[in-house]
Amino acid sequence: MVSIDLSWKCFLEKGDEASFSVIYNNHVDDLYSYGINLGFQKDICKDAIQDVFYKLYISKNNLNHIKNITAYIFKSFKHRLIDLSRNDIKKESIEAVSESFALQVTVLDNIIDSERTEIVKEKIISLLNGLTSSQREILYLKYMIGLGHKEISEMMNIREESARKLLYRTMGKLRELVDKKDFLEALTMISILFSRHFMP
Repeated sequence: MVSIDLSWKCFLEKGDEASFSVIYNNHVDDLYSYGINLGFQKDICKDAIQDVFYKLYISKNNLNHIKNITAYIFKSFKHRLIDLSRNDIKKESIEAVSESFALQVTVLDNIIDSERTEIVKEKIISLLNGLTSSQREILYLKYMIGLGHKEISEMMNIREESARKLLYRTMGKLRELVDKKDFLEALTMISILFSRHFMP
C-alpha cells in the first residue's frame, strides 16, 4: 500500500493524479464520518469534501509547507463545514461544533454478528455516553484518524499540552466506566467502531 506521505510528495512534485486519487480515497470515508459525527447534514458533508479536495488540487503549488497532509485535510474540512452551514447555524464556531460531537453506533449492525449486535451497541452507547463531547472527539481523532497531539490541538483549538491531558483523562475515564476485566473488550469495541465507517 502506497503511503499517504509518499503520495503527497509525488502529487506536490509531479502533479501526479494517481497520487492525488490515493490521498482522496484514503480520506473520503473518514471525512464524511467525522462530519456526520459533528452533527452536519449529509449533503453539507459531501459538498465540503469536494470543496476541500478541489482547493487542494488547484493550490498544490502553494502547499509545499504542509508536512502532515491528513491533519491539514481534516482541519480544512472542519472549517469548510462551518462555512457551508453558516446560513443554517447562526454564530457557529469550531468550539461550538466540537461540543456536539457524537459517535454513531448504528454502523455496528453491519460488522458484528446479529446475535451480539444489540448487546455490543448497548455497551458502546453506555460507554460513550459517559464521556464528554471533547473526550469522544479526541478518541476519534487519535485512534481513528491517527493524529498526533499537535495536530489534535490544532483541530480542537486547544494547546498541545491540553490535548495530552485530555487524552490521558479520557483513557482514565474509560477505565472508571468499565471493570478491569472488561476494559480490553471495551477498547476493542470502540476500535471496531472507529475503524469501520461507511459512506451511505
